[in-house]
Formats: sequence, structure tokens, C-alpha cells
Amino acid sequence: MSTDWELQYQKRETPWDKQAAHPFIQERKWTERGGNWLVPGCGYGDDLVALLDAGADRGLGMDVAPSAIAGAKLRHEGRSELTFALGDFFAMPTDERAGTFDGLWEHTCFCAIQPQDRVRYVAAAAAALRPGGLLVACFYMNPWDPDEDQTQGPPFRSEVAELDALFEKYFVLEREMVPSATHPGREGRELVRFLRRIA
Repeated sequence: MSTDWELQYQKRETPWDKQAAHPFIQERKWTERGGNWLVPGCGYGDDLVALLDAGADRGLGMDVAPSAIAGAKLRHEGRSELTFALGDFFAMPTDERAGTFDGLWEHTCFCAIQPQDRVRYVAAAAAALRPGGLLVACFYMNPWDPDEDQTQGPPFRSEVAELDALFEKYFVLEREMVPSATHPGREGRELVRFLRRIA
């Protein structure tokens, strides 16, 4: 069963909103941050703002929840170099903005969707990026403790072999790392991958 994200925002049951960007962005561990960036499932937009502060020229935050977009616009009003828009990321292959993004930041969107929709996610990410564009993905690999049901979600866990199989059609893995800085409680549970869109 898919999650009603708008209802979650209306009820203010949004544990993924840390009211701050992911610390990995602020560490600036990669140099290629210029250009036009997309953040799918942007929520209240803190990650997108951090990308702009780290060197991106402009950006689009996209979310399916109207309350998330309204909240992002309110939280970050006055930032003319970024846009927040209501939209379905899965529709990106037919979107007029397809192929116009230099970079895509993934954080909490991939783990939030149903696992059977991950193939569609990868196709949308590939469609969004220009050839040679960069996908920087912070995957939430193991959100559940060992004694908990590993199949529950969202967030849904990921396996390295699954990521390899899903992304290899469109992307080349350039490097990966466990982020040294993250939100409390996620230490050692994430994997950052730099994936280059095949030209």
C-alpha cells in the first residue's frame, strides 16, 4: 500500500523532516556542484537550499504533497534561484524539463517509495539528467534494527546488489562512501553513491 504523503504533512507526522539539510551536502565532499539541480521528494526543501549554498547555480525541488511544496516556499521565500513545484517524479520521462538537469540529489525519496517502483525511479532519474549528468544518492540502506522486521517501510531497506542491478543500465558508478556526518540515528546506515549518467 502506498503512503498518502499529503495526509502525513497535514497531520504533521513527518519524521523525515529534520529541519536541516543532510550534513553530507554541507561537508562539500564533491566539487561538481554547479549547474541546474533537481531534488525529487524535496519535502520542505532544506537539501535543495544547501545545494545552492554549496555551489549549485539553480535548482528545482519536486514533491507530490501540496503541503510540502507550500511549506518549502514559505520556509525559503526570497530564494529566486530555486523553484519548488508540485509534481510526480515518475512522470519525468515525458516532462518538458527532462534532460535539462546537470545534477540530481537523492535523499529519502528512493527509500520512501514502494520497492516495486524503484525501476521507475531509476528511469525517471536517467530521463531528468543530461548525458554525463551526476546523480549523488544518499541511500538509506538499513533503517531497521536487526530485531525488527526488515521488510517494513517506509523507509524500505536497500541492498548493494540491488542498487548495482537497478542503476547499471543508465549509470556508471564513479565512487561510493559511508557518510562521516549524518543525522543522529543514521550513523553507519547510509551509503552515498556518485553515479554518472551514461552519455
